[in-house]
Amino acid sequence: MSSVQVNVRGTDDLSDLSSHVVKINTTASKSESESASETKPDCNFDGVIIFSQPLSINEDDGKYGVAHLQQVAYEMTIDRINSPYRCGVAIGNRRYSVALATYGDNSSKEMVEKIAESLISTNNTGFLLGPYSSGLTKKMSPIVNGAKRIFVAAGSTQTPVFEGKEYVFGTLGPSDKKLEAAIKALAEEGAKTISVVHEKDSPCHVPELAKKNGLTLVMNEAARASPSPEDLDPFVKNLTTLAPDISVACGYDSYCGNWVKSMRSNNFSPKSQLFATCTDQVKADVGMDVAYMMAGTDWHPTMKGTDEVTGWSASDFNITFDKRSYRAAAYQSAAASASISVVVQAIERTGTMDDDVLRDFITNAYFPTVKSNLTFDENGQASGDSVMLQFINGSDSSEAVVVYPPEKAAEGFKIKYPMPTWEEKDCLHKSKCVLTGRGICDLDGTCNCTNSNYRSIGVGPNATCTETEDFTDVDDAWHAVGYSLFAMQTVLSLFFMVWTLIFRKRTIVKASQPEYMALICIGVWIIACGILPLSLQEGGYRYQQDVNTGEMTNQPNEDIYKVDAACMAYPWLFAIGFALTFGALFAKVWRINKLMVGASSYRRTAVGVKDVAGFVIGLLAVETLIMLTWQLVDPLQWQREVVNEVSGYPVKSVGLCTSAGGNGKYFIIVLAVVNLSCLLFALYMCYQVRKIPSNYQESKWITASIISMFQVGIIGVPVLVIVQEDTNALYFVNVMILFLISSTVTLLMFGPKVYQFHVRVRETAASNTNSDDTPEGGRPKRKFVFHPTKSMRNMSIRGSILELRRGSTLSRGSTLSRGSTLSRGSILRRGSTFGETKPNIAKLNEEWNNQNEEEKESENQERKTSIKWASNVNNDETQASSS
Repeated sequence: MSSVQVNVRGTDDLSDLSSHVVKINTTASKSESESASETKPDCNFDGVIIFSQPLSINEDDGKYGVAHLQQVAYEMTIDRINSPYRCGVAIGNRRYSVALATYGDNSSKEMVEKIAESLISTNNTGFLLGPYSSGLTKKMSPIVNGAKRIFVAAGSTQTPVFEGKEYVFGTLGPSDKKLEAAIKALAEEGAKTISVVHEKDSPCHVPELAKKNGLTLVMNEAARASPSPEDLDPFVKNLTTLAPDISVACGYDSYCGNWVKSMRSNNFSPKSQLFATCTDQVKADVGMDVAYMMAGTDWHPTMKGTDEVTGWSASDFNITFDKRSYRAAAYQSAAASASISVVVQAIERTGTMDDDVLRDFITNAYFPTVKSNLTFDENGQASGDSVMLQFINGSDSSEAVVVYPPEKAAEGFKIKYPMPTWEEKDCLHKSKCVLTGRGICDLDGTCNCTNSNYRSIGVGPNATCTETEDFTDVDDAWHAVGYSLFAMQTVLSLFFMVWTLIFRKRTIVKASQPEYMALICIGVWIIACGILPLSLQEGGYRYQQDVNTGEMTNQPNEDIYKVDAACMAYPWLFAIGFALTFGALFAKVWRINKLMVGASSYRRTAVGVKDVAGFVIGLLAVETLIMLTWQLVDPLQWQREVVNEVSGYPVKSVGLCTSAGGNGKYFIIVLAVVNLSCLLFALYMCYQVRKIPSNYQESKWITASIISMFQVGIIGVPVLVIVQEDTNALYFVNVMILFLISSTVTLLMFGPKVYQFHVRVRETAASNTNSDDTPEGGRPKRKFVFHPTKSMRNMSIRGSILELRRGSTLSRGSTLSRGSTLSRGSILRRGSTFGETKPNIAKLNEEWNNQNEEEKESENQERKTSIKWASNVNNDETQASSS
């Protein structure tokens, strides 16, 4: 190998560097010789050209990370020159090999200064190469320039290092140009704000570039030299709040890697992260984490052009460098190779090694190198436009490609702005989302599933697509059935409510107590209203689910309280509706029973609305007390239970309303006992009045209504238990229970009355129109016929009372006049007559025919049935006395 590394310590005597140099081998390395042996024989050299440099060659040196890679580039370039491919440097007819002498500078400015002075004072070197970093190069450049020696630096971008120094050249472009293309590109993408945190002595001219591109600078801070991730945390945390569109980090070696580590630990995800200087090192430090971040540079392996000395293109250089170092080449390594190539080209073109001649030639010529065609500006720095790189995914790392300007961009690549968040990158690199082909990663790190049968679970590395969770909710079709039945009952209740109010003064309605008829309409409608909360009993989990683990967190689901309200609304509506409906029905049957007792005692009994209102109020109070206690002690809440799960994520669950303390069943039992007891007692009351022919047979329909409620409850509850595993069936059975209770009571209580009022009365009136008793006006006449052979009639006729008292005897020929009495046990003998009774019957018939047609018809039927019932009772008692 044509190089030697010399470790120089600060205590060493540097007056004669030759004492620190071992023998320099001027032959090419074996690999280079073998690669060229097929075309050229071994080379013979007439002399040696030595390139000397201070460099950070110890692993504990601060600048070692990039410096040792530049050393690799120097060595492989010199090996290429000394190989049979080229056989050294030609000056006229003589050929010279090239050698490299490297002196360890410990990344110290003082050491660089000492080495430079010693190199100048001794005449054992041909040309000088610079150390890595602008800070170290700045110490060396004035010394070498003062000695009028050619000095080519491949590790500095700051203009003050070169400005005014005619013998000093740099193969890296100015630092203010490095990010020019990148910041311009991001501004064109829509970025508005920018920040920069740079390492000490490593400015990257962001304020000037921000102003030039119309960006707002929100932070411009300097970190200490070689900062750790913890040192950078305060800056990153501040940027998390400022949220700039472009975050710029400028520094050397591991600075960019530590910046990325701090970004991840603080979850800082700007729209774009831009690097300068430390582009190559960051890939080695953070691997895949650098994906989609950006860098400004003036070199990339995809650039066109061929080096005139080595014959390498940028791509060839990158491949050769990778074989040597097992990593891709960075722009600093390309600049190192170009430094030697520029000097060799200048020597061969001028045919001399005179520093003054070479200085003038280098200043004005251009040089084809692996960094393209190099020219130097008035300050001696490489001129040319920079490019923007963006890191893309690799198998285990991230490779950078040119994305701007468009004419230099790699084929098929363009700027990805904004770049993915940390969650999205973890999803892309580490999750099964893309690997399984089931989805693509979203900006928030979740998996956007392409199949509608799958759902996204997890975030970042846990993001994937799994089967959509089956919540076993009620199908929309069944909800439509429920809402339709509720609408039907609403129409029925509203119709009969309006009908009752319109005809409330008619006998057929008045006799049925319109207040309680209206109460039935309200009660059954409230029962049917239970369909609404029943249809709303659908929701997720009580607590939010952790998207990363699938486990339940302590964060409550705010929307679940609406479902809780629906859970308790259902029993509330049923209890209140039952109390109103059953209370009204029970009041009616109790009223009939009360009238029956009065009639059996031959007393006229009046039972008004207020007399039976206590039953309704009492039952309503009991139901309200039970429900209020339930509501306060252990109300129903919505709970969702997982039935099946995959990898900790539920794929099937079922929701139900249940009490958290498990006391709900006891309140249900209490309600069931109270309501069932009421129904049974009402059925007993209906049995007692089963033979009473009440107005329009109302007792029969009350009995039928109560039986229907009892029957629906007895059949419905067992069916609910059977279908409880099927949510659709459970919902339908609940809906049908509510609808059947409300609709059957409504139709049984109102249907016969409407029919009697609108159909039957008219049919009766039409049939009587054709009878012999119809006068010329067409209005039918009705009359009572008195039969003295039948038992006494319990009548109240205009104040006249016929009463047979016990022990009285009415013989043949006797007359029973107004006011006469005949008690129980008295004997009515053959031939007895009734004095003023017949005239009273005639008077009744006369008055009857003068009344309203509808009222006469209804009163006629009432009186006939009442007389028949009283006659039957009197016959039974007479037969008992005779015996």
